[in-house]
Amino acid sequence: MAHIYKAEEWNSLNRWYVGDVSALAAGSNTWWYVPRLLGISPVDYISLLIQYGATGFRYNSKTNVLVFYFLSLEKCRKYKNYINKVARDKNFVIY
Repeated sequence: MAHIYKAEEWNSLNRWYVGDVSALAAGSNTWWYVPRLLGISPVDYISLLIQYGATGFRYNSKTNVLVFYFLSLEKCRKYKNYINKVARDKNFVIY
């Protein structure tokens, strides 16, 4: 069922992750949703993540998966809240 993109935060091994985990099998956490939501290029998206304090970037070209994390909940939450606000304002519906 389609819904407005809504990122959530979670912790694993003292690292904070952000993504829409509402329906992973349906692709809810597809990495390129956020740059499309923001109307920016993938390169600009990485720059934005760095500005928010993201680190640990890994990209798997075979599965088209981008992984990153935050070392602090505060930085993670600022990014998450920003993305969710833009998604709500734009009514950004996924799958």
